[in-house]
Amino acid sequence: MGEAAGPEKPLSIESEFAHLVKYTDLYIRQKTDLFIQHYILDLFDFLVRQIIYLSVLAALLVAGTLALLVGVILFISTILPLWQALLIMGIVSLVIAALIAYVLFSRELVLKTPTTEDVLKLDKP
Repeated sequence: MGEAAGPEKPLSIESEFAHLVKYTDLYIRQKTDLFIQHYILDLFDFLVRQIIYLSVLAALLVAGTLALLVGVILFISTILPLWQALLIMGIVSLVIAALIAYVLFSRELVLKTPTTEDVLKLDKP
């Protein structure tokens, strides 16, 4: 019991340096693991989850659109022959696709960059 309560033996410089390197290595590993977990793995988890949601949504939209398209074609084919109904729906779908493409690609891209006045306002306390 006297040995445990007595003064500790001073460590050599080499052993202190070895402890320093050991604990520094442990610290760096912990910080690296936290960095990888929070800034890389969590980001990939979020992106994968969003891609899965998007693929399910796209599949449901495609299935619904095809069902609606087949229904409209069959409805029109009760009035006209089937080949005419297919031609009419093909033309309608091409016109709708052209309109959507025109609306998407005709807009000008405007980036919201800060003006000099905005930057000066941010610099003032």
